[in-house]
Amino acid sequence: MEIVIDRGKTVLFEDLPPRSVALDGYVLGPRIDAETERYSFDHHGDCVRHATRSTAEQVHDAIVLGLAPRSLTIFVNDVDLDTALAVWLLRHTERAREPLVNRLVHGAGLLDAHSGAFPLAGDLPTIVEWLSEPETRARAEGSYFQLDAHGLRALLDEIGRRVSQYADGASAAYTEDFHIDNRYEVLHRGTHWVLVQSLGTRAHARLFADGHDRVVIHTTLPDGTHGYTVAKRSEFVKNFPVARILTALDAREHGWGGGSTVGGAPRHADGSRSRLAPAEVFDIVERVVRDSVAEAAANPHAPCSLVPPRPSTPPPAHDAHGR
Repeated sequence: MEIVIDRGKTVLFEDLPPRSVALDGYVLGPRIDAETERYSFDHHGDCVRHATRSTAEQVHDAIVLGLAPRSLTIFVNDVDLDTALAVWLLRHTERAREPLVNRLVHGAGLLDAHSGAFPLAGDLPTIVEWLSEPETRARAEGSYFQLDAHGLRALLDEIGRRVSQYADGASAAYTEDFHIDNRYEVLHRGTHWVLVQSLGTRAHARLFADGHDRVVIHTTLPDGTHGYTVAKRSEFVKNFPVARILTALDAREHGWGGGSTVGGAPRHADGSRSRLAPAEVFDIVERVVRDSVAEAAANPHAPCSLVPPRPSTPPPAHDAHGR
């Protein structure tokens, strides 16, 4: 099994070569062509986020139901726990039915699919954060965005090594005193939403737990560019149209995009992100939100749909995971 890492690349399913698997945004939307053995496991584009399982969950189910990936090529355009767990499953298909693996796939999937908003009980939140820590630390420090394919593969392998430790029942020694740095600072308050500065490595879950249903999370990278995540707690939160917000930001700066509940700033091959300052992003988002609120007030009985528009071509590289 060959793994190809091409940061930020997105292709159409029709352009995916035979005998290949696209993970978590390399192709937008879940697709299956068993005849040519082409598979896309994704939950960021061309889908309803609430009703679409995470990439690792899709891969897990496929393996249990008969997918044999040994001679397939795996395409990856980013590295996070969802992608790394999917790769681990593809590398260790014989372990897919193990109870600890099932527990991890389900718990990590709920957190990833809902951007940290889904509350998990017990030790799973800490375990998931420990598994993710090599990636979240690299992102917080800014080094992640300068990693080449070799560096991303090393990151993928390190997360996979931790997954193996958990699956072997040996992670308790590492997670017992593990601390989740979820600090943030509110920079701007909009119409029932906030723009915050992430001060730690993982602010998403705490923001939702603190009662913020509509958020934009900002980080400043060492090169002076800006990372942004636009997110709402779920599909059921009104008056924060993530897709419209991302479209408005993309009109100002090419490369913004994402799914129905979470998306973010451009992700360039050189590791740089957005060049828009927080104040400018706030103004654009607030304008869209105010328009949405006004439209809802003017037509309170208008029907709505959770189904996002189907793209005819892949959008540019973006932070669809909200990272």
